[in-house]
Amino acid sequence: MRGENAALATIQDVAKEAKVSVGTVSRVFNHYKDVSDATCKRVKAAAQKLGYFPNMNARSLSSKKQIDIALILSGFLEEKIINDFETMLTKGSYSYAMKHDIGISMRVINTQVQREKGFDQLCHEFGVNGAILFGLKTTDPYRYTLPQAEHPCVTLDFTLHGKNLASISVDNVVAFQELTQYLIDCGHRKIAVMYGRKNAIVSMERMAGAFEAMRMNGIPLKRDRIVYTNFLEEEAYQGVLDYFQTHDPHSVTAFLCMSDLVAVGTINALKHLGYRVPEDYSVVGFDGLSFTAYTDPTITTVNQDIQSAGYTAAKMLHRMILGQPVKRRVILPYKILYRESVKALRDGYTAENV
Repeated sequence: MRGENAALATIQDVAKEAKVSVGTVSRVFNHYKDVSDATCKRVKAAAQKLGYFPNMNARSLSSKKQIDIALILSGFLEEKIINDFETMLTKGSYSYAMKHDIGISMRVINTQVQREKGFDQLCHEFGVNGAILFGLKTTDPYRYTLPQAEHPCVTLDFTLHGKNLASISVDNVVAFQELTQYLIDCGHRKIAVMYGRKNAIVSMERMAGAFEAMRMNGIPLKRDRIVYTNFLEEEAYQGVLDYFQTHDPHSVTAFLCMSDLVAVGTINALKHLGYRVPEDYSVVGFDGLSFTAYTDPTITTVNQDIQSAGYTAAKMLHRMILGQPVKRRVILPYKILYRESVKALRDGYTAENV
């Protein structure tokens, strides 16, 4: 029986079994709307009986209605480690695409590629209808050329305006301001900021949030308490070691980190120096990556539900490709996960020697 060996079943076999033309079978599996429900059911029943599965490559080439999108990561190859952030983002995007029968691929570019090829050219070469773009920096060429793009694009953590553009992110300014305020409410006045990537818009936005919280509480933000990390765990680790080479141990009580990986690097460096977290120094992160619930100590962080962001971005892009209305800027909810890495200082703490 053919059902025992799917390799023997062809589209011609299905057409014969369902008593329809080969073209009708093709139209059923390519989701054309001009085929009756009764015929669709008959064709699918025949395919199931015979163990037939449509050739997805052939379908992609033949179907005028097939939609293909790309998740484009800018600067991904410049990272020294695989970031759980990109993994969760990819899971979310792929989840939506598979659920809605959309072709999806992951592509990697850098600043040089942006100089050499426009976004529309990339989409044409990738064979996609549009793309989700993550990792743009303020100095990247696409910051200036994307607003004129013809292919739909959804940017993550980088807001641009154009007829075919939409963006999605948390409110980084407000979220980081709230995180900073939490440290202040716990009695911390000597706060070092573990900065992300210098040219990343998220770093600038989070810095603005930290500055506003400190300003509102009368706390000066000194330049020598800003440590640059490029969002890399190892650079955060080295940055903490370097900080204590030039600063008194009592010059800081808390480290305000712009990502969870940076928080891990910070904690590991403090432990290397013989300090305890949170007994000696408090540390907070940002992103809500899953591993932060299993570190020692568990890390207080801003959970921005990255997988949901990827899913929502794919949904927005799909609607844009179909010509459906979509909100051009989506602000996702977030919540602070209060965990073990922060210690409330004793009552009566004062901001002396800040």
